[in-house]
Order: sequence, then structure tokens, then C-alpha cells
Amino acid sequence: VNGRAVDVERPSFNVFQLLDVLREEDKRLKELEGRIRPALSAASKVLGGSEEEEEDGEWAALKAARGALDIGPEGLAQLGKTGFDKSMEEQQSDEDEGYDEEEEEVPSKSKEKYRIDVARGGKNAILYLNDIERDPEYKSWPTSMQEMFYRSQYGGAPTVRRNLFTMLVVLDPAAGTAHPALGVVSQLLNSQFPLRLGVLMVDSEDVSMAGSGSESDPPPPPLIELWNGGERPFRARDSLLLLKHISKKFGGMAAISCLMHLSRATEDKPEMTVNELIGIHIGLLIEMGSIRVPDDAQKELVALLESGETSDGNEPDTKKSKKDVTYEAAVQYAADKLLRPGMSFFNGLPFPDEGARESFAAAVNRILQYEQRHIMELAMKGVITDTAPRSIYAMVLKGDKVFKQYHPLLRETASEYMVVAPGSDWRSLMLPSATPSPSSDYSDVDAMFLIEGAFDLDDPLGIVSAVSFLDLMDSPQKAAWHDSKTCSVAFRILPSLSPSSPRSRALANILCVASQFKVADITTVMKSLNGDAAYQTMADVVSAIRDTDDISSHQRQKMAEAASFANNEASCPVAKPTTSAPERRNFYVVNGRVYVPIGEDASINISDIQMLISLEMDKSHAITRLMLPHLSPLAATSPKKDGAASEDGPLAIHHAVGTSTAVLNDMMSSSSAPSSFKPRDFLTAFDSARQTDGGNPLYLSWNDDKSMPSVSRRQRQLQIEVSVILDPLTEPTQRVAPLLLAFRDSLQLPLRLILAPRKIVNNDVPLSSYYRFVATPNAFEPHANSPEAVFRNLPTEHLLTLRMDVPEPWDVQQARAVQDADNLRCDARGCGDEAYASRDDDGEDATQGRVETARIEYGLQSLLFFGQCYDVSKSTPPNGLQLTLDRSKSLSSASGSEQSTAEIQPDGEQLLSDTSDQAVSAVARHNDEEHTDTLVMKTVGYWQLRANPGLWDLRIAEGSRGAEIYHMVEGTVHPTSGRIMLARNASESDSKTLVLKDFTNQGRLLLVKRQKGFEQASLFREEEEGVVEAKKNETVHVFSLATGHAYERLLKIMMLSVTKRTSSHVKFWLFENFLSPSFKSSAKFMAEQIGCEVEFVTYKWPEWLRGQTEKQRIIWGYKILFLDVLFPLDVKKIIYVDADQVVRGDMTELWNLDLQGMPYGYTPFCDSRQETLGYQFWRTGFWQSHLRGKPYHISALYVVDLDRFRRELVGDKLRSTYQQLSADPNSLSNLDQDLPNYAQHDVGIFSLPQKWLWCESWCSDETKAEAMTIDLCNNPEHKEAKISMAKRIISGDLFEESWEELDSEVAGYDRDFLTQLSI
Repeated sequence: VNGRAVDVERPSFNVFQLLDVLREEDKRLKELEGRIRPALSAASKVLGGSEEEEEDGEWAALKAARGALDIGPEGLAQLGKTGFDKSMEEQQSDEDEGYDEEEEEVPSKSKEKYRIDVARGGKNAILYLNDIERDPEYKSWPTSMQEMFYRSQYGGAPTVRRNLFTMLVVLDPAAGTAHPALGVVSQLLNSQFPLRLGVLMVDSEDVSMAGSGSESDPPPPPLIELWNGGERPFRARDSLLLLKHISKKFGGMAAISCLMHLSRATEDKPEMTVNELIGIHIGLLIEMGSIRVPDDAQKELVALLESGETSDGNEPDTKKSKKDVTYEAAVQYAADKLLRPGMSFFNGLPFPDEGARESFAAAVNRILQYEQRHIMELAMKGVITDTAPRSIYAMVLKGDKVFKQYHPLLRETASEYMVVAPGSDWRSLMLPSATPSPSSDYSDVDAMFLIEGAFDLDDPLGIVSAVSFLDLMDSPQKAAWHDSKTCSVAFRILPSLSPSSPRSRALANILCVASQFKVADITTVMKSLNGDAAYQTMADVVSAIRDTDDISSHQRQKMAEAASFANNEASCPVAKPTTSAPERRNFYVVNGRVYVPIGEDASINISDIQMLISLEMDKSHAITRLMLPHLSPLAATSPKKDGAASEDGPLAIHHAVGTSTAVLNDMMSSSSAPSSFKPRDFLTAFDSARQTDGGNPLYLSWNDDKSMPSVSRRQRQLQIEVSVILDPLTEPTQRVAPLLLAFRDSLQLPLRLILAPRKIVNNDVPLSSYYRFVATPNAFEPHANSPEAVFRNLPTEHLLTLRMDVPEPWDVQQARAVQDADNLRCDARGCGDEAYASRDDDGEDATQGRVETARIEYGLQSLLFFGQCYDVSKSTPPNGLQLTLDRSKSLSSASGSEQSTAEIQPDGEQLLSDTSDQAVSAVARHNDEEHTDTLVMKTVGYWQLRANPGLWDLRIAEGSRGAEIYHMVEGTVHPTSGRIMLARNASESDSKTLVLKDFTNQGRLLLVKRQKGFEQASLFREEEEGVVEAKKNETVHVFSLATGHAYERLLKIMMLSVTKRTSSHVKFWLFENFLSPSFKSSAKFMAEQIGCEVEFVTYKWPEWLRGQTEKQRIIWGYKILFLDVLFPLDVKKIIYVDADQVVRGDMTELWNLDLQGMPYGYTPFCDSRQETLGYQFWRTGFWQSHLRGKPYHISALYVVDLDRFRRELVGDKLRSTYQQLSADPNSLSNLDQDLPNYAQHDVGIFSLPQKWLWCESWCSDETKAEAMTIDLCNNPEHKEAKISMAKRIISGDLFEESWEELDSEVAGYDRDFLTQLSI
């Protein structure tokens, strides 16, 4: 959608998310059109041509701007970098060349990091302490680059005798703080990493002074303090002289050791004299064995620092000495490169500041890994060999992403973009007088830039800055705006505040029509008016302008008229304030990129402009080349003045392109659309398919400009464009087909479709289901029918199962169904609801031959809140943290006051309900009943809670251990690093208000912080000694699930048998996702009659947990994977009983059974029936070796100590094991049974006595008499219907009631229920 990826692969695809995307994109297109069309229209009118040509040019330029918006900032930067001459195939080939796509941060052109050229010009300023290629210490290192590949393959350092990596450290040892990069240097050198180390030792104050001067007024040299017998504080100059001397005399490694030692020493003792500095170095050199006569060495170093002179010769006593100017060169180099102590660079890549928001160590590791891959890629391509290039360092410091200075703009964490003056027009623009005119068709222009300066014209300092800006922009440039691309620049000045004085109003009026005047004349007037004279009225200002020297009388008269033109005051725009520094009144904007110089009185210089242009070049180049071809044809025929081309046309083009670029930058910087998708590559496929000679039968399009000629030029508006690539034989194609019809016919959006079938289809039929996606555009209109999926002409004599794919936050259940959705079958007896209902007990149909409709209705029962929870203290999920969700109490008011309640509709609208006391009390009673709870899982800190539209309070469960330890706090998680960032002034609270107002929950982030005193506390209390005795008359909780009418019939019989045989009160928890509406209603009725309770539970399978496609395996998953979160937290134990069981014993006995410290108990498989022993697969092969003597248990009945289960995080362990094993589709054949048996080495199983489960297939007839439960498990030797098996097995003297008697009793309750409904 407009180049924005929408994933339709997942079965949980949410059409409401697609609608949100459509709304967002439509809003963006309207915003784009509203913001740039006036500038394009003005340019078309200025450039001339027929009305038809003007409208076509304007429309084509607008569509080009829209194309740029679709491509996005990364795509535009990539397009601008690679250029427009290469074919898309060549560009893609360049990008794909290198490493595998699965590698992170592959150094490609689109992901290339910027570098600073900190090598060139630093010959006499930077002190390099070692040289891998020349120093004898590295003589034993291998010289072959192939050795680097071998070592890296096995995780070793790329040890090879080449200067592959160079580190520059800028530091001031006298500052008393350890440089963070020195620790990195030490680690790399100790691990035999081929690192060349350079140091730039400077004092911050000296660098600031050096950077404050100009050529005409150079700064003073760094101050040299009096020697004072060596008792003065040491400075960076002293340390540099010592290090240079030691490196030269004792070798680079000795100098590096001294540097590391000095860094540690100054950290312990920041204030240190020169004598102490010398003493530290002498002591270390003695320790290293480098000097034998300390006194001589001491004298030598004292003389060196006192005189500041070094020897030219290799011998220290040589007579040829001269003043060492290394420090002066270092200071000037740092000033020129905008370097300061504390900075460091790895092959020109800047290391982050130690105080950066991201972890310094993590950021450094990313840079090191990036550059190692980059160097290895160059070596694999043959760019770096054993002997070439001569300087790897010089080679990597070349290219578009290499900058001459470490400009403050490069250190910005986030760039600010804005359209500084939305209401301005081209008449306020100026062109540099020294810039050569472009060709008439602008073919020689790579990029257009609109440079704007905003100044406080009421402040003399603001006028001075404005004059400096004009001088800079209009003076003959000593260097081009950009090194490799041709730029065409226009500029203007805007008042940053509404002018309040006659002088500022006059200047604003002149600048509003600056295109009428020469830049030099405007500068002269501004200087003249910025004197000491006081101007009380506009007449005084106009008079001063007319008296200005050095301007022709004609120009003075025009300026005076412009200055006094009253209408200009209303029409001339004022610059908007910046968001990054709203208090600053003087700032600059280049194609929308904001730059606020450091310092209130700081002005902009040529390097600032060049840096801004360099940073914005790639995107601006792409936008210029996309838009300019639609305006330049008009420019080539624009009218002439006095034999020369009018400046109006170029100014109008600059304004149109510059404004469009600023608007696009502003919109793209604030866009929330994901940036990982490559829309340009995706959309290029459509352009290639459309342009295929002879047409492409697999390319289809609708509703484009050519197919809708009836729309007049004036009425044309930007529309959302939908581009789709589909494999016809896939489920996503079935899913998206009705959406494409809605796009094409209902919304009438431009639609492009490429059919991309696989060339080879396997023998298996790719599509094994009949699929309908319900997307009815008019479903919400008044009197519209409910959305429905209709299946016609289904095959007869086939058993079909109906399954719903629903969005992740939706809890959808059957609302009405006559037939069994698990067993839909059409045959000669008919297949409609009426035919199904009229069949007698033997299955015969009284209405044979009639075929009607089978209708099944589904309803949205609830929506979900889900998300992630993290402990900010440890950056890990607090797995096991108990959460509760209740209707928000924020609507309640003081007693006796009138109250209105708000209901939030699906579209977000709030409707006020009845304000009467009766209505309020009814709402309050309803709120008390709405409560859900859950646990935080270990995996991604996932949690899930059911709710409905409205306001809710999310809390840590009151009275729980978590409530003692944690408070909730606000914050976010960094999208790339994953680092947790707390909100400013984040306060701690006990609850968090959540609003459910739509159908597209994207997940909520919950952050919790440990309270003081609980920093290391465990979330679970230590288990108390001894066995807790069972409470008298405690309710026995039984869990079960079923699907299909046949199993629902068996389930009721199981419930009846459990209730009859159990001496305690029984409460059944039934998983409702697969139960029919009729069962849920009748089961509740039956429970009331037999004296038990029934409650239905549900849980939504999380997206991150690998799903299952077969319904039976989905049911098995629900049976075992979510036991810790499926039941309310106050349920401490649960017994699972399969639906096809009949209970003979008292379940209270099982409830009270001691599990001996295990979280759950299962019954081992019987081995007493000899004839089926050969089918017990766990006795041989994998299972035999894995179990190591432990029994293999059956999952038809088990008891779970939920308290221990949750405390020991068994649910997380089972889900983790499942996630690993389910990656192999052939594993976990019996998911609910294999999983706990496989995991029992990690999660122990208590083996229940054999009597608790008897199954004819595995247990002998002799053991049946003592069986507490009878399970109707399948026999591996032959198949038998469940009903006939039940009638046969559950009968005789061993049973108080036979199965048929139990079935008859259940049928009686069903008849009573239907009778009650009919009354």
C-alpha cells in the first residue's frame, strides 16, 4: 500500500490493521498534496506554457513527489547514491554482492556508516605509536590475508601483518579522566588484533582558542607556562613530548604501556606536577627494563620538557635541536577537524561518547563487528590483498560517506526537519551572484537546495548574523558546495519572530520580495539600518533607505517602496520555531534539515553549509531528479527579459523543488511506517512487468490514469496505490482475493497485480482447503446483512471440518450452530440444518432428498490485551508475575454526585450513557464482575488478558509476592538495541489504565521496577516445610476439552460420572474454543441439575509460539501448553480428565494425593496386556534411550499442582521445549503426551498408581476391577467407534450404571433443557 508492506501471510491477518494503513496513507497523501501543490502550481504558472501543459506538468511533478514519499528516506538515499544511470538490476547486484542476507549489518551501500577523515593532514600532528607492517614486534605474524579467513572462521582475531585497523584516540591526559577507548585498545592488542594506534594529545581550551580565529586574525599559539622547577601542573603538551620521545627511543610498545599506565595514574591523582609525571614514566621504564641509569634518563626528560626542544638525530646527545611544534600542529589539526579530547575513531568510524544513551560497550562492539565484516568483504572481493593497497587506512577513508570534519551535525542522535515557512513563495528567494547559470533543461543539475536563515530582526545581533549569512551565500566560493555533484542553490532570510519595530518590519518587507533586488544592495541596507540611529516610525526607516550610499537611486526607490508596502506585513511569513531549540532565535534550514549553531552568537560558515548539503545530498539528488524532468521542459520555454533568461523561472523551480524536498523530509522523519522493507525494489518489479514488450499476461492493472479518462485535469487527486504479488496456489491468495475486489470495485483504488506462480508444483495439491476471507465493504452500513462466508458446490460424501482464522486480539466463538462443525457431510440424505435436525437416532433422514443450507454463526466474544512485561532493574521478564485486569474505577465519583459513564465504540468515539443513579449502580455492579488475571511468561515477557471496549485497570495482583517487590513505571524499549528507556520523571504507580477502543491491539508494554530493599528478592517465596493438609469439603476442580457433537456427548457423560462418584463438590473448567453453543447452554443446565459447577475458559495461542494447522494437534497443544495461565490464579490444583472417560472412583482421593514435590502426576501406560506390548514404541529406539528407565505416561488423566507448577515456571519450560521440538514437523506425534514425557528429566512427573487409569488396549481384563477411571483409548490392532466401544466396555457388574444408562440420563437432561427453552 503506497510501497508500504502489509503482511497477509499469517492466518491471523487483521483487516482492521489494513484499514488503519489505508487511512494513514490517505491522510499522508492529502497532507502531501495540500502542502506542495501550491508551490508546484505557482512554478507552473511562472514557467508558462499552455493551460494544459501547466496542469500536466504540475500533476506529473506531484506524482513524482508522491513516488518519493512511497520510496521512503532509505530508498531515496540509496537511489541518490547509486544514481539514475545504472539499471535497477545493476543496483540490486551491487547490493546483493558480498555476504549472506542472514548476516546482520552487512556493509552495503544502503547501510554504509559515515567516517571522518582523521588521517589526511595529520602527518605532524598525530603520533602513531606502532606499525603492524614495519615494527619488529610483529615479525612472526602471518602475512597472508588467507590466514585472516582461517582464524576468523574459528572465532579468532584476524591476526595478519597488515595495518587493517587504525585507532585514533583524542585525549588530554591532564584532564584526570580515563579515556574509554583506551580500555578497548588494551583488549584488542592483548588478543593480537592487528590494530595500529594513533594519539592526538591536546588541551580543550587550546583547541577552542585555535578554532576561534580567522585567516586575517589568527589565534594566539598555545600558552607555555613557566617551568617553575618542574612543580607546575603538567599539561597535554608535556605528555605528548614524553610519549613522542619514548616512542622514538624505546619503541612504540613501550610508549603504549606508558600511555596506559599514565591513564590509570591520573585517574587516581588528577592533579599532578611535571616532576611527578616524569617520575611515573621513569618508574615504568625501569620496571620494563628499558633504562639502566635512572638519573641520566631523569635529566634527559627534564631537559626535554623544560626546553621543549627535541633532537633531529637518533642520538640523544646530538647538537642539532629545534623547537618541537608537534603540539601546535596537533592543536590546529584538532581545531580544523572539530575534534575534542574524549573522542576516538576506528578506521574513521566514530566511537560513541562514554555518556551516550546507549551502552558504550555494546555500541563499540557493533562498530568493531561492522568494520571487521567490512574489511573481510573487501578482502574477499580482492580489493585488499597481501600487498595492496599500500595504505588500507587511506583507502577506507575515501567515498561519499567520508567527511573532512567531525561536525556537530554528525553527532546528532536524531535530525530535525521542518518546513520553516509554509506560506512563503518564490519571490523571497535569492540566487548566488557568482553561481553559473544551469542549462535551460537543468540536465547539468544533480540536486537543488533551498537554504533558509531565520533571524531575529529586532535584535542587532540577529541582523549581524543575517548579513554574515548573505555575505557567505553571495560571495565567490572558494570550494564547490559538494565534492562530486553539481548543486543549484537558492536562499532567503526569514524573520524568526513577528517584527515589532519599524526597522524590523521594513527589513521583513524587503526580504519578502528579495528576488527584485541584488543581494549586495540588501546587505548594504541591512548594515546601514543596523547602526545607532533610532527609527520611531516607518517613515524614518524609508528615509534612511533613500539616503543609503552605494546603491543606485532606482534601487533605493524600489527598496523604499517595498519597505513601506503595508500589505507585505500580512503576507510575509514568519519562521516557525524549532522543536529542538525553541528558545533559539537564529537558526538555519537546508531542504528542511534544521541546524542550530552552538552558542547564541555563533554564525554559520562555509563548512556548515557544505556539511548540511553533504548530509542531505543523496535524498535531495533523488528528489530533484524525480521532479525536475516534469518542470524543466516548461523552464526551457520560459519568457526572456532583456535578452537574458528571467530569474523568475529558476527561482520558482528552486522554490517548488526545495519546498517539496522539505515537506517530504518532514513527513518521512515523522512517519511511523516501518523502514526495513525495500519498497523501491518491490515497486520496480511492476515497472518491469508493465514495460515488457508485447505485454505481460501475468501483469494486470485497474483504475490507473489511463483507465479513468473521465476525471478532468483540475479534479485529479493523489490516490492510494495498491501493488500485489501473489502465487495463485497459496492460502494467502485465497485470503486476499476479496480484499482486491474491494480495492478495485468499492474503493476504486489504483490496483496492480502480478501473478507469480511457482514453476514447479509438487505432487501434493498445494491447496487442501476451501477458504473464504470475509471482507464486506458495506457490512456496517444501515440495514446491511451481516458479513458472511458462503461455500457452494462442496463435494459430497466428504467429511469436512470448519475452522476460523481470526486476528490475534480476537476471541471468536460459535454463537449458533445446528450441525457439528467438526463433521460436516453432504450425502444422499441431505446436508442442511433441517435435514440434520430431522434425522432419527439411527441417522435416517425423514426429509430425504432435500438439500438446504447449513448455517453456522460466530460472534466476537471478547478482545484481548496482550503485550510484554520487563523488569527494568534486570532488563528481563519477571516471569511468574501475577497481573489482574478490572474495569477502570476512574469513572466513579464522590458519593451522591451525578455520574455519567463512557462507552468507547470500535471507532474510538465515546458515547455518554444514562446518568441516573440507577444506571450508575448497574454499571458499578457489572464492573465488579469483570475481572481477569494471568501470569507473565518467560518468553518475551508475554501476558494476555481478555477484555471488552472501555477503560481498564491493569495491576499487579494484590496480596501477591509481586505486589511487594514491584511498582509499575512508564517507558519504552529501544527498537534496535532492545534497551529499556524509562520516561522522563517516570513515577511509580500501582496500576496502569488501558483503553480498548479498536480491533487492532498491537501489544502493550508493561515495565515494572523493584522497590527499595527488594533488589535481589525472589518472586516466589520459599516453599514451607511439610505437606499442607487438604481442606475439608474443598472443591475438586476438573479440566477437560472436546470438539464435535460426538465428543460433547461423551464429555457430558464424563461430567455426570465424576459428579456421582466424587464425595466433594466438583467444579468443571471446560475449554470453550471448540465447544458448540448448544453444548455450552445445555451443560450449564445439566450442572445445575446434578449439583456441580461449570465454567468455561479460553486462551489465544500467541503469535510467537509456533502454531499447529491440524485441529487435533491444536487441541493437544491447548491441553498442555497453557496450564499456568488458563485458570484463575486462585485455582491451586486441577485434575484433567479426557472427555471419553467414565469415572468409577472418588476423585477426592486423587485430589488429596501427595505428589511428593512434583508439579504434576500422570499414570504410566499399562503393560499388562501382552498382545499389544509390541505397539509400545517407547520400549525401543529413541524413546528407550531418552527415558533412561523412566516410565512413559498416558495423558488421558493427570493432576496438576498449579501452585508449584507456576512457582517452578513449568509452563515456560514446556513451551520452550515445545518450541524447539516443533521445528521438526515429524516430532511430537502425540503432542500432549510426548511433550511432558520428553521433558521429565527437567520437569519431573509423579507416577500415579496404575489403578487411576484403565484402558482396554493396554491393560489386562484382570486389572479392570480396581480401576478408578475407564478410558476409551484407541486400539492399535483394530478400529472401533467410540460409542459402540463405550457400550461394550462400560457395562456389567463392575459399574453402578452402564454407559447406556448414563447416556440416557444425560439425554433426559437435554430434553428437559429444550423443554425449558420452549416455555
